[in-house]
Amino acid sequence: MVRPISVARVFFVAAALAGFAVRAGAQTAKPRHPAVCAEGVRIYEDRAKLPVQRDSIAIPPPPGGQVRVNSPEEAEAAELALRARAGAAGVTSLLILTETDNDTVRKSVTGFFIAADSVRAVGICKK
Repeated sequence: MVRPISVARVFFVAAALAGFAVRAGAQTAKPRHPAVCAEGVRIYEDRAKLPVQRDSIAIPPPPGGQVRVNSPEEAEAAELALRARAGAAGVTSLLILTETDNDTVRKSVTGFFIAADSVRAVGICKK
């Protein structure tokens, strides 16, 4: 009699975990914020200028990994591609911090959803 109860418990736990995994997968596939066009993504270069009310959003990595830039034209194209990837994830604002070490310049990027920038982005993207 103990054995059928153990099998039923194992089946119930397995079914519950499978249901949890399906729900978790569905939640990660659905974006929290609507997509924004690349031109609608605002760039901040100072953390102090960011509004307090904001949500952090992960930015998808570039297809080929890290981006190296050797000219102003490449920098402009890389920024536009970054804004497009970020906007597709629902990012309305990017914080780009620049570090200089000898001749090397590194930029760290963080994506945010900011409601005020969202209104601005919708206006820009409708044009």
